[in-house]
Amino acid sequence: MTHPSDENLFRDGTEAAMTRLVGRYERPLYRFLLHLLGDAHLAEDGFQETFLRLHRARERFDGAQRLKPYLYRIALNVARDMRRRHAAQPRAVPLTNGERGDDRPNGPSVPAPSSGDPGAPQQHADRELRGQVRAAVAALPEAEREVVVLRLFEGLSFAQIAEVAGVPVPTAKSRMLYALRRLRPVMERYLSSGADLSGEAKGSHA
Repeated sequence: MTHPSDENLFRDGTEAAMTRLVGRYERPLYRFLLHLLGDAHLAEDGFQETFLRLHRARERFDGAQRLKPYLYRIALNVARDMRRRHAAQPRAVPLTNGERGDDRPNGPSVPAPSSGDPGAPQQHADRELRGQVRAAVAALPEAEREVVVLRLFEGLSFAQIAEVAGVPVPTAKSRMLYALRRLRPVMERYLSSGADLSGEAKGSHA
């Protein structure tokens, strides 16, 4: 079975190709917007708006570009527009979000471990720590939060982050440095615990 590139699927433009492309980015892009907007319903609206804008931009897409940073740049602009439109500061992602089976607002919830499960206390502690990390990220200044989410949760390189955020690479790196200084206390607890972000640090399937 062949696996066409993101770029080929986008250039194809057929309904089947676009459906396949949406499937590849559905979870990571929704998660990305959720981290930036802090609200499941806004993230869902942002996801739909991102792919609408992507579809409209198909004729302008440069075939030499990589689609992933191009798509994330659209999503970032959508999130910025939505924040301005709603004139509200992003809030911490609720602990239930990101703990669901498919990271969607109506996705199946992961069953809580039974009290007889010997791993239950550790699982609960890991969930709490992941929540603390998300809350700390949500409290960062907007520019720093964007870089942290793109780097730590979506796995983009600094060159890709610079392309997405529309800033020079040194600026992206300096924002990351400032953010990590702010996050240092909670990240030290996270790293020392060996907790797993349950795939949140991974990018797309592409």
